[in-house]
Amino acid sequence: MGVTLLGLVAASCARVQSHLKLPEMAADDASFLPTLEAYTSTAHGGNAVRLLLNGDQIFPAQLEAIRSARETISYAQYFYTEGEIGRTIAEALAERCRAGVKAHILLDGFGTLGMPAEYTQTMTEAGCEVATFRPLSPLSLAAAVGFGRANKRNHRRMLVIDGQIGFTGGSGVSPKWLGDGRTEGQWRDTDIRIEGPIVARLQSAFAENWLEATGNVLGGDGYFPPQPRRGPVFAQIVGSSPAGGSFSMYTMFLLAMSSARRSIYITNPYFLPDGRMVEALMAARGRGVRVVALLPGAFENNIVRQASRSQFG
Repeated sequence: MGVTLLGLVAASCARVQSHLKLPEMAADDASFLPTLEAYTSTAHGGNAVRLLLNGDQIFPAQLEAIRSARETISYAQYFYTEGEIGRTIAEALAERCRAGVKAHILLDGFGTLGMPAEYTQTMTEAGCEVATFRPLSPLSLAAAVGFGRANKRNHRRMLVIDGQIGFTGGSGVSPKWLGDGRTEGQWRDTDIRIEGPIVARLQSAFAENWLEATGNVLGGDGYFPPQPRRGPVFAQIVGSSPAGGSFSMYTMFLLAMSSARRSIYITNPYFLPDGRMVEALMAARGRGVRVVALLPGAFENNIVRQASRSQFG
């Protein structure tokens, strides 16, 4: 059985317990999923999952869902800048708030520095709740490009509609993400649209960050309604945040790599595997597994580019 990994987190940057020995099992063994769950989170069956490739598919799907909201909207975004798509999303959220929908918009204090104040004003004047995750003062802004708490940002991109439809992935709100990812200046990215029991796990990830930012606890049927089966897909949400989760994320990747028997597909803009991950990938190749890493051809940051390619040989 092949193992597909969308988004290899640079877990090597976090301090995690050494993983000296991994169990011998295949991804299609009955014991694989329970073992993975023991170190991460519960997997849920009965989900419908749709891949959304690039802005051409991501933004229309998100806007359609926002405009369909009847009770609640939970929206967390790390990167938000000026542009027509940013204005359109802000206005769509504002329209739902005027209609009586409870909308909670969580914006990262660093990643949304380029977001015009008028977008936030449009939403707040319509009755939306807009909060900033770890807002920056001039002093903490300087620290944000270095080390410390100010540098621990909320990189999550999440949208949950009525507790029933969820979106997550790598896209931000900027003209850079528009288009099909094949035009100069446009970024290629992948998001997913999900329905089913797994949406509650995505909502809980949002609620965790909302609690830290505002002190308010979200709950009730508008946020966590009963979740009927929507499709045949088993899915898992594995969270990693400044509060923790690096151990679970790292263990998940290693278990998946070591259990692959046919293929491993990795796509990520920051490919920085540590020695243990390199060993797991080389061992997989040694037993005949096809290992493919899809990485960017261009980087805005040359340091990241050089670090990502340092072990290509």
